[in-house]
Amino acid sequence: MRYFDEHCEVHLDPSIAPYTWVFRNTEKIRIRFGVHLSKHPDYGQVVYELNDGQGYCDVDRIIAEAESVIENGFKMFSVILPQISNGGGYQYRLGYVDTDGIEHTNERSQFLLVCDEAPRSMAEIPSVFLGIVNNYPVYGPKPSLSMTSSPKDWGSRLFYSIIIDRFARSKDTTRTRLSPVTYNPSCPHSSHGGTIQGIIEHLEYLKSLGIRAIILTPVYVNAPDGYHGYHPIHLLMVDPHLGTLQCLQELVKKAHESDIAVILDVVNNHIADSINWEEYGGPAGGEFKYVQGEESAVMPFPIEARNTSLFHGPEYTDMVNQRLFGFLEDWRTETTYVRELLIQHLKYWIAETDIDGFRYDSARHVGLDFWEPCVEEISRYASILGKTEFIQIAEHAGSTHEQVIEYNSAKFSGLIDYPTYYIVKHSLGDGNCLWGLADYFCGFLKPSQSYYAGWQNNIMFLDNQDTSRIFHEFLHRIHNRDQSRIRVHFALACLILGPQIPAIYQGTEQEFDGALGWHEQEGQEESIGHDCYVREDMFENPACTWKFGQINRKTFQPYNKNHPTFVLIQQLAQIRWQYKSLHNGTRTLLCSHVHGIWSILIHDAADEQPLLVAMNLGAKPVFDYSLKIPHSYGEFHQVEMLIATSGGSIQIVGEEIQIQLPPFTFVLVKLS
Repeated sequence: MRYFDEHCEVHLDPSIAPYTWVFRNTEKIRIRFGVHLSKHPDYGQVVYELNDGQGYCDVDRIIAEAESVIENGFKMFSVILPQISNGGGYQYRLGYVDTDGIEHTNERSQFLLVCDEAPRSMAEIPSVFLGIVNNYPVYGPKPSLSMTSSPKDWGSRLFYSIIIDRFARSKDTTRTRLSPVTYNPSCPHSSHGGTIQGIIEHLEYLKSLGIRAIILTPVYVNAPDGYHGYHPIHLLMVDPHLGTLQCLQELVKKAHESDIAVILDVVNNHIADSINWEEYGGPAGGEFKYVQGEESAVMPFPIEARNTSLFHGPEYTDMVNQRLFGFLEDWRTETTYVRELLIQHLKYWIAETDIDGFRYDSARHVGLDFWEPCVEEISRYASILGKTEFIQIAEHAGSTHEQVIEYNSAKFSGLIDYPTYYIVKHSLGDGNCLWGLADYFCGFLKPSQSYYAGWQNNIMFLDNQDTSRIFHEFLHRIHNRDQSRIRVHFALACLILGPQIPAIYQGTEQEFDGALGWHEQEGQEESIGHDCYVREDMFENPACTWKFGQINRKTFQPYNKNHPTFVLIQQLAQIRWQYKSLHNGTRTLLCSHVHGIWSILIHDAADEQPLLVAMNLGAKPVFDYSLKIPHSYGEFHQVEMLIATSGGSIQIVGEEIQIQLPPFTFVLVKLS
């Protein structure tokens, strides 16, 4: 029993709510509560908001039946909520009417969800023998839908990272769904209403941009503060504020029809803040906050996770076993039980959705004793389903290659390349220094140490949901939007046509320019970081403001396909897709001069026609620069302009190539 104000509620009976907070459509949802006799209750009632997930909403109250039981001075009542269809939910509050006829309703509310397809236990996911891969037997769930083979040409694709809640709202606003995640479009730390259906409705936008792989933030049911998906409380269910499993399946299907691969972000390191540890006043070994009666807490799903011994307590302070950010519950991934549970949950999402890969969040905070068997087993499972090129990308935010390469034995398909990103970012100087970008494009930033899958198969980026925007990096140095755009376009050309797999972050194509920052929290001596201004909405939401002003500072209409940066990315993505040598070819520096002219030849034995890049890294235009290409690379008589970020020209005159370039310009031509 938990007690609050004049009420109590039976909360540890697994057969009723709210201990169980996800029900099947056929199950009765029963609530038992009490009202203190000193309040003179005449009868109990429950006030509820109902949403059936199909557009029907209702707010009503239901009278609770009095029980012939008095417990600790409380008169007990019970009620069964009206039945609703799969995909629906409730938000309810306990109340009563006293003998004077006055109604009393508790301010505290509790959510309940109805979902037929989401397993509540790992035992509900049948694991069967599927075959042999590399002499290993493979077990796992049979797919619930037909599987699509994953792409073999990852290196030619432009990736696009999406925060589902911030990307697009659905046109059908009637299907609002109840969720534990707080919805408040004016608050940067709450849900703003982006959905999976919203992404489906904007697939044409992504296709037009040239995107051929999207990375989705986690879809798990999350704690109230988990609009972003990284604070899970149910590992086997899509959060209703994002949509349903059927919505996710439809997104993957329609994305595949547009030749867009789908990569799902998954969390193997932690679940949401759920346990009161001994160091914070809990009992020895810790106890779930829900059991102790904390109002906003719930018991996590699957039910196998409801054991505090499966998690590391705050006494662990090392990189792998500590509670991330000091409050997220860290799985004991070194144990066989936890390892098998998490791997099985990964197989579930593949079998149910037909996704093409995983992005593993917080990989550096999980030990190799987990990753080595996990990556191999997921690879075998995906292969037996026909997904032989299933991609497994790890987010290891180490600042040096030495730190990241320590995870080579995990055999990830690639890693998100923070070390290379930091080198480029720290090279920008006053905003007029583009040498780091040119070095990256030429492949000079490739480390001497080897990555398991090769440095070229890492994911390179210029901004993401955890960094300042690339446009900001130049704008706060140059203080001129047009001049910043010139440099951003140069940077995007180096990224998208560069030697690694390129990824952009939603909003880059619309010139979002937010930045990470620091602020002083009331009562705290030290400043804390915030990411409010790099999690902007792609859609209109002028109501969202914070300490430093409006969040969404757009200069263009949402999803503008005529935006100059959108158009540039569109062209660059098509070039990368068309010319495979950009990923697999050899890059030869033909010249690099003090005044800023660089010329690079990209050639491949399999390609008949090499590509020539000319860059002006300087602040002054270059006229009539002459270049001779050694005869060993062939004889060329024509050039075809493929891209010029800020104008310029390349022509063949006799045996020489004549180059004219404005400042900070990137030009690519095809030679023949």
